[in-house]
Amino acid sequence: MIVGVTGGMGAGKSLVAVLLGRLLGVDVLSADHVCRDLLQMQMPGWQGIQEKWGSRFFDVTGNIDRTVLRKVLFAEPEVRRGVEQILHPLVHQEILSRSAEKRLNRAGMIVEVPLLFEVGWQNDFDWVVVVYAAHECCVQRIVRRDRVSPEEGRSGISAQISLEEKVLQADSVIENSGPLALTMLQVYHLAQLLNC
Repeated sequence: MIVGVTGGMGAGKSLVAVLLGRLLGVDVLSADHVCRDLLQMQMPGWQGIQEKWGSRFFDVTGNIDRTVLRKVLFAEPEVRRGVEQILHPLVHQEILSRSAEKRLNRAGMIVEVPLLFEVGWQNDFDWVVVVYAAHECCVQRIVRRDRVSPEEGRSGISAQISLEEKVLQADSVIENSGPLALTMLQVYHLAQLLNC
């Protein structure tokens, strides 16, 4: 099976994807990591951003300044949409290519896609897992992880479909507001279900 793992910012998608991959013994592909690769110097994402915004998001060495870009993505929705228009088709192609390779080899894969429902890729997966966490819990995690203000964290969350809406479209939901042990137990049960 090719399993998509999604959720909101700060919900804990990466943790769940890694745990599930380990329990199922399959590879985990992160759309965020694919984006990072695409933003390396001279890669297609890097080129697209340079063509659209010139040197605005580049440091003196010619690399993309991720801190500056992240802050602008939180603050300027039109820039976020522009970056998504550049990166999403490239990321989608990579996911489809890797999924096809896994299917050909009769192997499974976990794919972590933060904006899975926003970009309409849910039909690319055999099973979709939504990782849910309470709103303020997500905000606190974003503030700690990204070193941004609570307002910036809330702004990032509000740019996505609400977790409540995502939950309604999921095949499975992992509730990740509480202790890690409870999350791990849920992921273990999900792995048993998917292994059947």
